[in-house]
Amino acid sequence: MYGLIHRAIRDCVKTEYGDSAWGRIAETASLDDSMFVSMQAYPDELTLSMLGTACEELDADLSQLLHQFGRYWVLHTARKGYGPLFSFSGDNMRSFLSNLNAMHEHLAVSFANLRQPSFKVEDMSAEVIHLHYESPRDGLTDFVVGLISGLSEHFDEPVECTVIEEKAKGAPHDVFRLQFSS
Repeated sequence: MYGLIHRAIRDCVKTEYGDSAWGRIAETASLDDSMFVSMQAYPDELTLSMLGTACEELDADLSQLLHQFGRYWVLHTARKGYGPLFSFSGDNMRSFLSNLNAMHEHLAVSFANLRQPSFKVEDMSAEVIHLHYESPRDGLTDFVVGLISGLSEHFDEPVECTVIEEKAKGAPHDVFRLQFSS
């Protein structure tokens, strides 16, 4: 993953748990500034190690931390760092979700060897969509749930998200049922 992700994890921990919590994580995981260069690619194992150490130091489970990070990514990192791209991707949650692949394709121009996920929106009714999520990386289901939570806040569109199929449980990919409030 990219240093941009590492920076966002650090900022999320500092915001949610304080600077001293991040200091403990950085010391335990032997993290230094060279691991936070935004456009630099790093092995996924480094990112997973950082998250594992954060779970131990914060006494949080990975599911909880990934959810928090997904929400933080939307409400802080993406909106601030990619404001125009974020805005052009849609003015409501449905259109934004439908444009996620195009947004990732645009980002792939700037990020060498980007291993982006893919999303497909399946309209079920006026109030329900199924969001299909495929990624070359495993274990990010809770991150996507956090992203959806952040998008719900960003667009001020209350939505209930339920994971109905999980790659981790043998499905070909993750599928989320999004129930929009009227």
